[in-house]
Amino acid sequence: MVSLSSAKKRGVASIGNPSTILGITLLAFTLLLLLFATDTFQSHREEAAIAHEAALLRKQELPQQQQRQQPRLQPNNNAQPPPRPPPSSSQTTIIDPSTHYQVDETCTALPPLRESGTFFLDTRIRPGISTPDVISPSFRVGSYYPDKVQYHMAGDAANFYLIKRLVYDRKQLLGDGGDIGISIDIGANQGFYTYYLATLGLPVHSFEIYEPNYKALLHGKEFNPREVSERVHVYAVGIGERNGRFDMKGGNYDGFLTE
Repeated sequence: MVSLSSAKKRGVASIGNPSTILGITLLAFTLLLLLFATDTFQSHREEAAIAHEAALLRKQELPQQQQRQQPRLQPNNNAQPPPRPPPSSSQTTIIDPSTHYQVDETCTALPPLRESGTFFLDTRIRPGISTPDVISPSFRVGSYYPDKVQYHMAGDAANFYLIKRLVYDRKQLLGDGGDIGISIDIGANQGFYTYYLATLGLPVHSFEIYEPNYKALLHGKEFNPREVSERVHVYAVGIGERNGRFDMKGGNYDGFLTE
């Protein structure tokens, strides 16, 4: 039989030693904590996986539910198109066919406007040629003072450049074969802008009420190539806010209308 004192001397601890019991208890408690933490972590992982799968299923079913719930629209042939905005500043020269322009009811009751057809040639009206190095492409107009045409056109060179830039940008936007619309020249005078726009390829509707300028405007068809002249449509009426008949008073540069 080994005594307690001899056992201590040999390095053997008794099972009844308080420190040994406390160490075993702590070790067992630590093992229990590890087992509980491992089980809790595994449980959280399983719950997260289930939640992820459920979210994927809801995401797949949502488009099908929306498609089933979407109402079918029935065509309404009596529906009115929404009002269109007024033309912007970039549309002042070229008319956008998609833009709605309100027309006065009294205007619709008037006889339809018809462009001028054949006319008598006036030998006093001669061709005036634009300056090629200032304005391109070159074109011609009819004028009683053909030697002053280039002088007046040079003063408007910036306007001709802006018109050309607008037309070319629109052609590039629409591509080959695109409909670039029409242009309207109100107060066309002798046709500086009318025949320039026609030379650029646009159909032009020109309005002029002063008789000498109107005759010169018509003669421009004789002085330009046929493909240009056929794009020009001339009207001996004015365009304004009111319908009626007016007289013209004053001179060439200070004229005005009176009822």
